[in-house]
Amino acid sequence: MKKTAYALAIKQVPIKESCPLPIPEEILQQSALWTFDHREAIQKETVPMSVFFVLLTGKAKIIQTQENGKRALLQFLHPGDCIGDLTLIGAETVPKTVVAIGETTCLGIPMQAAAHGLMQDLAFVQTLGKTIGEKLLLRMDHFSVNQTYPLAWRLAHLLLEASIDDLFQEKLTETAEYLGVSYRHLTYTLKDFKTQKLVTKTADGYRIDAPALQTFIQNQQKQ
Repeated sequence: MKKTAYALAIKQVPIKESCPLPIPEEILQQSALWTFDHREAIQKETVPMSVFFVLLTGKAKIIQTQENGKRALLQFLHPGDCIGDLTLIGAETVPKTVVAIGETTCLGIPMQAAAHGLMQDLAFVQTLGKTIGEKLLLRMDHFSVNQTYPLAWRLAHLLLEASIDDLFQEKLTETAEYLGVSYRHLTYTLKDFKTQKLVTKTADGYRIDAPALQTFIQNQQKQ
Protein backbone atom coordinates (compact mmCIF):
# COMPACT_ATOMS: atom_id res chain seq x y z
CA MET A 1 0.00 0.00 0.00
CA LYS A 2 1.20 3.48 -0.87
CA LYS A 3 -0.28 6.63 0.64
CA THR A 4 0.22 10.05 -0.96
CA ALA A 5 -0.96 13.29 0.63
CA TYR A 6 -3.68 15.09 -1.32
CA ALA A 7 -1.53 18.16 -1.96
CA LEU A 8 1.04 15.99 -3.73
CA ALA A 9 -1.40 13.58 -5.35
CA ILE A 10 -3.39 16.25 -7.22
CA LYS A 11 -0.22 17.10 -9.16
CA GLN A 12 -0.26 13.58 -10.61
CA VAL A 13 -3.91 12.45 -10.58
CA PRO A 14 -7.10 14.40 -11.46
CA ILE A 15 -8.76 13.46 -8.16
CA LYS A 16 -11.63 15.94 -8.32
CA GLU A 17 -12.57 14.85 -11.84
CA SER A 18 -12.42 11.15 -10.84
CA CYS A 19 -14.46 11.46 -7.64
CA PRO A 20 -18.25 11.36 -8.18
CA LEU A 21 -19.04 12.79 -4.75
CA PRO A 22 -19.14 16.56 -4.08
CA ILE A 23 -16.40 16.87 -1.45
CA PRO A 24 -15.46 20.37 -0.20
CA GLU A 25 -11.87 21.50 -0.66
CA GLU A 26 -11.25 21.78 3.09
CA ILE A 27 -12.09 18.08 3.48
CA LEU A 28 -10.02 17.11 0.45
CA GLN A 29 -7.04 18.81 2.06
CA GLN A 30 -7.26 16.24 4.87
CA SER A 31 -7.42 13.32 2.45
CA ALA A 32 -4.81 11.17 0.72
CA LEU A 33 -4.50 9.00 -2.36
CA TRP A 34 -4.16 5.33 -1.40
CA THR A 35 -2.74 2.83 -3.90
CA PHE A 36 -3.24 -0.89 -3.29
CA ASP A 37 -1.62 -3.85 -5.05
CA HIS A 38 -3.52 -6.80 -6.50
CA ARG A 39 -5.14 -8.90 -3.74
CA GLU A 40 -4.12 -6.41 -1.04
CA ALA A 41 -6.73 -5.73 1.64
CA ILE A 42 -8.19 -2.24 1.51
CA GLN A 43 -10.20 -2.97 4.66
CA LYS A 44 -10.28 -5.99 6.99
CA GLU A 45 -13.38 -7.02 8.89
CA THR A 46 -11.31 -7.49 12.05
CA VAL A 47 -10.12 -3.86 11.97
CA PRO A 48 -12.35 -0.86 12.86
CA MET A 49 -12.89 1.32 9.79
CA SER A 50 -10.97 4.55 10.24
CA VAL A 51 -10.97 5.77 6.62
CA PHE A 52 -13.81 6.50 4.21
CA PHE A 53 -12.72 5.46 0.71
CA VAL A 54 -13.93 6.38 -2.76
CA LEU A 55 -12.67 4.03 -5.47
CA LEU A 56 -11.02 6.03 -8.26
CA THR A 57 -9.34 3.40 -10.46
CA GLY A 58 -9.22 -0.39 -10.52
CA LYS A 59 -11.66 -2.85 -8.98
CA ALA A 60 -12.32 -4.43 -5.59
CA LYS A 61 -14.50 -7.10 -4.03
CA ILE A 62 -16.43 -7.26 -0.75
CA ILE A 63 -16.02 -10.46 1.28
CA GLN A 64 -17.74 -11.52 4.49
CA THR A 65 -16.73 -14.37 6.77
CA GLN A 66 -19.79 -16.42 7.70
CA GLU A 67 -20.46 -18.09 11.06
CA ASN A 68 -19.22 -21.43 9.71
CA GLY A 69 -15.88 -19.85 8.82
CA LYS A 70 -16.45 -19.79 5.06
CA ARG A 71 -15.79 -16.63 3.08
CA ALA A 72 -18.69 -15.32 1.00
CA LEU A 73 -18.13 -13.04 -1.98
CA LEU A 74 -20.84 -10.37 -1.80
CA GLN A 75 -20.19 -7.78 -4.48
CA PHE A 76 -17.68 -6.27 -6.88
CA LEU A 77 -16.79 -2.58 -6.70
CA HIS A 78 -15.85 -0.27 -9.55
CA PRO A 79 -14.61 3.33 -9.89
CA GLY A 80 -17.04 5.67 -8.16
CA ASP A 81 -18.09 3.16 -5.51
CA CYS A 82 -17.61 3.94 -1.82
CA ILE A 83 -16.04 1.83 0.93
CA GLY A 84 -17.18 2.66 4.44
CA ASP A 85 -20.38 4.46 3.48
CA LEU A 86 -22.51 2.30 5.79
CA THR A 87 -20.10 2.97 8.64
CA LEU A 88 -20.22 6.69 7.91
CA ILE A 89 -24.00 6.85 8.23
CA GLY A 90 -24.00 4.62 11.33
CA ALA A 91 -25.74 1.64 9.70
CA GLU A 92 -22.81 -0.75 10.09
CA THR A 93 -20.49 -1.21 13.08
CA VAL A 94 -18.54 -4.29 11.92
CA PRO A 95 -16.97 -3.69 8.50
CA LYS A 96 -16.57 -6.30 5.81
CA THR A 97 -13.31 -7.23 4.14
CA VAL A 98 -12.58 -5.37 0.90
CA VAL A 99 -9.80 -6.62 -1.37
CA ALA A 100 -8.24 -4.91 -4.40
CA ILE A 101 -8.46 -6.60 -7.79
CA GLY A 102 -5.45 -5.42 -9.76
CA GLU A 103 -3.74 -2.14 -8.85
CA THR A 104 -6.43 0.02 -7.28
CA THR A 105 -6.40 3.64 -6.17
CA CYS A 106 -8.77 5.23 -3.67
CA LEU A 107 -9.36 8.67 -2.25
CA GLY A 108 -9.15 8.17 1.49
CA ILE A 109 -10.67 10.58 4.02
CA PRO A 110 -10.25 10.04 7.78
CA MET A 111 -13.59 8.74 9.04
CA GLN A 112 -13.71 11.37 11.79
CA ALA A 113 -13.22 14.19 9.27
CA ALA A 114 -15.87 12.67 7.01
CA ALA A 115 -18.35 12.29 9.87
CA HIS A 116 -17.89 15.81 11.16
CA GLY A 117 -17.47 17.61 7.84
CA LEU A 118 -19.19 15.70 5.06
CA MET A 119 -22.30 14.60 6.94
CA GLN A 120 -23.15 18.25 7.50
CA ASP A 121 -22.99 18.94 3.76
CA LEU A 122 -26.43 18.53 2.15
CA ALA A 123 -25.13 17.99 -1.39
CA PHE A 124 -22.77 15.26 -0.20
CA VAL A 125 -25.43 13.52 1.90
CA GLN A 126 -27.92 13.52 -0.98
CA THR A 127 -25.36 12.09 -3.41
CA LEU A 128 -24.18 9.49 -0.89
CA GLY A 129 -27.77 8.40 -0.27
CA LYS A 130 -28.22 7.89 -4.01
CA THR A 131 -25.04 5.77 -4.29
CA ILE A 132 -26.06 3.61 -1.32
CA GLY A 133 -29.47 3.06 -2.90
CA GLU A 134 -27.86 2.09 -6.21
CA LYS A 135 -25.56 -0.37 -4.41
CA LEU A 136 -28.56 -1.97 -2.71
CA LEU A 137 -30.38 -2.29 -6.06
CA LEU A 138 -27.31 -3.94 -7.59
CA ARG A 139 -27.27 -6.57 -4.85
CA MET A 140 -30.99 -7.18 -5.34
CA ASP A 141 -30.47 -7.48 -9.09
CA HIS A 142 -27.66 -9.98 -8.50
CA PHE A 143 -29.91 -12.31 -6.50
CA SER A 144 -32.70 -11.89 -9.05
CA VAL A 145 -30.39 -12.73 -11.95
CA ASN A 146 -29.07 -15.78 -10.07
CA GLN A 147 -32.61 -17.12 -9.95
CA THR A 148 -33.68 -16.37 -13.52
CA TYR A 149 -30.65 -16.53 -15.85
CA PRO A 150 -28.64 -19.64 -16.83
CA LEU A 151 -25.21 -20.13 -15.30
CA ALA A 152 -23.34 -19.79 -18.61
CA TRP A 153 -24.76 -16.27 -19.16
CA ARG A 154 -24.00 -15.21 -15.58
CA LEU A 155 -20.50 -16.69 -15.63
CA ALA A 156 -19.66 -14.92 -18.89
CA HIS A 157 -20.68 -11.60 -17.32
CA LEU A 158 -18.63 -12.32 -14.21
CA LEU A 159 -15.52 -13.25 -16.18
CA LEU A 160 -15.69 -9.92 -17.98
CA GLU A 161 -16.40 -7.98 -14.78
CA ALA A 162 -13.75 -9.49 -12.52
CA SER A 163 -10.86 -10.03 -14.93
CA ILE A 164 -7.79 -7.81 -14.92
CA ASP A 165 -6.07 -7.48 -18.30
CA ASP A 166 -8.22 -10.41 -19.48
CA LEU A 167 -7.02 -12.68 -16.65
CA PHE A 168 -9.56 -14.12 -14.19
CA GLN A 169 -7.96 -15.10 -10.86
CA GLU A 170 -10.85 -15.39 -8.42
CA LYS A 171 -11.15 -18.47 -6.21
CA LEU A 172 -13.56 -20.92 -7.79
CA THR A 173 -15.09 -21.88 -4.44
CA GLU A 174 -16.01 -18.25 -3.75
CA THR A 175 -17.13 -17.78 -7.35
CA ALA A 176 -19.46 -20.78 -7.12
CA GLU A 177 -21.10 -19.40 -3.96
CA TYR A 178 -21.41 -15.94 -5.50
CA LEU A 179 -23.16 -17.42 -8.53
CA GLY A 180 -25.35 -19.64 -6.36
CA VAL A 181 -24.22 -22.95 -7.90
CA SER A 182 -22.18 -25.97 -6.87
CA TYR A 183 -18.44 -26.05 -7.41
CA ARG A 184 -18.95 -29.04 -9.73
CA HIS A 185 -21.48 -27.15 -11.87
CA LEU A 186 -19.10 -24.19 -12.14
CA THR A 187 -16.09 -26.27 -13.19
CA TYR A 188 -18.23 -28.15 -15.73
CA THR A 189 -19.33 -24.83 -17.28
CA LEU A 190 -15.75 -23.56 -17.35
CA LYS A 191 -14.74 -26.77 -19.11
CA ASP A 192 -17.43 -26.08 -21.71
CA PHE A 193 -16.12 -22.51 -22.07
CA LYS A 194 -12.64 -23.91 -22.74
CA THR A 195 -14.07 -26.19 -25.43
CA GLN A 196 -15.72 -23.16 -27.05
CA LYS A 197 -12.39 -21.28 -26.72
CA LEU A 198 -13.98 -18.56 -24.62
CA VAL A 199 -11.32 -19.09 -21.94
CA THR A 200 -7.91 -20.74 -21.68
CA LYS A 201 -6.64 -22.29 -18.44
CA THR A 202 -3.28 -20.93 -17.30
CA ALA A 203 -1.09 -21.43 -14.26
CA ASP A 204 -2.43 -18.13 -12.84
CA GLY A 205 -6.13 -18.60 -13.56
CA TYR A 206 -8.21 -18.30 -16.73
CA ARG A 207 -7.28 -16.16 -19.71
CA ILE A 208 -10.51 -14.86 -21.24
CA ASP A 209 -11.33 -13.94 -24.82
CA ALA A 210 -13.32 -10.79 -24.04
CA PRO A 211 -14.77 -10.20 -27.55
CA ALA A 212 -15.82 -13.86 -27.78
CA LEU A 213 -17.49 -13.69 -24.36
CA GLN A 214 -19.37 -10.53 -25.33
CA THR A 215 -20.59 -12.24 -28.52
CA PHE A 216 -21.59 -15.27 -26.46
CA ILE A 217 -23.68 -13.07 -24.12
CA GLN A 218 -25.39 -11.35 -27.07
CA ASN A 219 -26.22 -14.70 -28.65
CA GLN A 220 -27.59 -16.01 -25.37
CA GLN A 221 -29.89 -13.00 -25.08
CA LYS A 222 -31.36 -13.73 -28.51
CA GLN A 223 -32.36 -17.25 -27.53
